[in-house]
Amino acid sequence: MKTAGFDVTHLYGLTETYGPAVVNEWHESRSNLPTSEQARLKSRQGVRYLPLEGLEVLDTETMQPVPRDGGTMGEVMFRGNVVMKGYFRNPKATAEAFDGGWFHSGDLGVIHPDGYIQLKDRSKDIIISGGENISPIEVE
Repeated sequence: MKTAGFDVTHLYGLTETYGPAVVNEWHESRSNLPTSEQARLKSRQGVRYLPLEGLEVLDTETMQPVPRDGGTMGEVMFRGNVVMKGYFRNPKATAEAFDGGWFHSGDLGVIHPDGYIQLKDRSKDIIISGGENISPIEVE
């Protein structure tokens, strides 16, 4: 894209987060990196927009942040006044979506040491076999 003259900005969000809530804010220092490294960094979803109170990749069992190692997978969760209040006339779905005080996106990802998140899969796509959680992307 860069060779064609386009400057791409990667955004991520959901209808429930009032559209884009995460941006891959580009650092000019990265512009000197090799093109393949720039592409790898631009593929990340990014960091939270300022109006969003909280963006975390959490372990769904403990509701604690996963390590910022770019490898430990958790669920991407949102909190703040740009996150919906609930699903219309569906209190059960609302309660499930906000279990633990965070909005559960259903997206699985990692968080890198620089705080940028990267999506890896969807929780609904996970295959459970013999008590193990298997990501279809890992199988591919």
